[in-house]
Amino acid sequence: MRNLLAFILLWIGLTLQATVLQIPPISSVQVNLDVVLLVLIAATRGPRVALVLGIIIGFIEDVNYGAFIGLNAFAYGFIGYLAGTLLAQLIARSFVVTFLVGLMCTFLYDWLTYGMTRLFDVSTYSWSGVMSVSLEQMMLNGVLLLILYPFALRWFRTEEKRRYETADR
Repeated sequence: MRNLLAFILLWIGLTLQATVLQIPPISSVQVNLDVVLLVLIAATRGPRVALVLGIIIGFIEDVNYGAFIGLNAFAYGFIGYLAGTLLAQLIARSFVVTFLVGLMCTFLYDWLTYGMTRLFDVSTYSWSGVMSVSLEQMMLNGVLLLILYPFALRWFRTEEKRRYETADR
């Protein structure tokens, strides 16, 4: 059920990103809601769920808005799996670690999509333009990640079942 909720939130994020955030006063500052939500899903649900949901939502974005099929599916899947794997390897999953992984994933997503579009000669951006957009998105996605982190813990995390009661000493 929580995976379905995660998919619905990713779908809503994609819809908001493609409609409301494209209005001219808001469009000068772009937030990538799907990358933020994928990092939060990876932190709470694990790398496999984030990989599958990233591929699905990326494929939907490619079919509806993409220049070619597979770019966003690969990028979102890679980002979801990378974030989930990094956060699973760390013993203490803290607020700060999730924030830093979110910043890194935003940077990687921008450069991965730029590199693939540059490889197929579809991109018209220069590396300096991508760097400035990437830094802006890192700041905005970081703030959004800080706002959404407590809600993601409440909505997506499942309580671990313990086999034995712990004794109070």
